[in-house]
Amino acid sequence: MADEKRRRKVMFYGEYDRALDPQCRISLPSEWRSREGETELVMIPAPGRALVLMPEETLAGFFEKLQDESIANPKIQMAFAFLGSQARVCRCDKQGRLPLDRKKLESVGISSQVKMIGAITHIRLCAPENWQVPGDEETVAGYLGDIRSVGGEAGGLAGILSSILGGR
Repeated sequence: MADEKRRRKVMFYGEYDRALDPQCRISLPSEWRSREGETELVMIPAPGRALVLMPEETLAGFFEKLQDESIANPKIQMAFAFLGSQARVCRCDKQGRLPLDRKKLESVGISSQVKMIGAITHIRLCAPENWQVPGDEETVAGYLGDIRSVGGEAGGLAGILSSILGGR
């Protein structure tokens, strides 16, 4: 059952420019919506004048790994408290509109236009002028190195991506 649920998990690919409507909603691309039932995402702050939207299951999986440590570690407790206090649950309506917290958007410089970046496991939201696609080989190679170090497999996804991009 867990494998079946994992296969149906929504992945976030591509970039979209959206305008906020008067109720502070954006239209979520249909391929980013849940295939079964309601689409519910959690919005949290992110580095680089951005916000992140992710499925609650993804966020819960991350925090489950740290749960045991959080009980004994005051720094992790404070990090959890900070994220918990800043997090907002956002639920899509039947038309695919996702309501967002205006104050959170303004805190990262988003006023009327939103850049939505598919980041595989989550969606990154920022003002269009705050999104720069890295084009130089050194930056891309650094990103792939980071993926490789976390993945732990030299021949895994990062290795494949590296070879596709010309061994960068």
